[in-house]
Amino acid sequence: MTINLGLPEMPPPVITQRRKTRQITLRHSTHPIAVGGDAPISIQSMATTLTADVNSTLQQIAELTASGCQVVRVAVPSQDDADALAQIAKKSSIPVIADIHFQPKYVFAAIDAGVAGVRVNPGNIKQFDDKVKEIAKAAGDAGIPIRIGVNAGSLDKRLMEKYGKATPEALVESALWEASLFEEHGFGDIKISVKHHDPVIMVQAYRLLASKM
Repeated sequence: MTINLGLPEMPPPVITQRRKTRQITLRHSTHPIAVGGDAPISIQSMATTLTADVNSTLQQIAELTASGCQVVRVAVPSQDDADALAQIAKKSSIPVIADIHFQPKYVFAAIDAGVAGVRVNPGNIKQFDDKVKEIAKAAGDAGIPIRIGVNAGSLDKRLMEKYGKATPEALVESALWEASLFEEHGFGDIKISVKHHDPVIMVQAYRLLASKM
């Protein structure tokens, strides 16, 4: 049996000192979320519904919110999905991140729809680098952060040829290259993720990334 003596809870142990990073804001009319800097770590999940199915997507977002989720990501692989973003972003109880696939035009559609942020995977968007200047201006004008999401399964073939496989170095080089393109155009509201199916390699990639930023 546990007896409550009314004492305050002890703070959680500090595993490591937190690095100072640039803080960005995922805008929302009632529940904006700060990311980075000294902001609390936020909980994000991804909807598994077809984004074009607005009602199902909003229902799942409501369920996620009730479970403690603070940010939700929705996939945008088609025009129908892009067309649904405005309704979803407006009615969602938490900030919505648009996860863009295949076509740069969906990035601009997501920004116009008023989402809180955009995630891009340069490895699966054709001619992405050629559109960075336009994307940086559109996102900057709208105050919308960009998440550069590098994925081991869709690395640029030039990096695969250079490293032979999706090594931590390859993931980091891809991320830093894309970030540098945005910074060339004065855009710095960036989040970076480097994903790999092997968690050991992914941790190594994040540590390497942190050492270079």
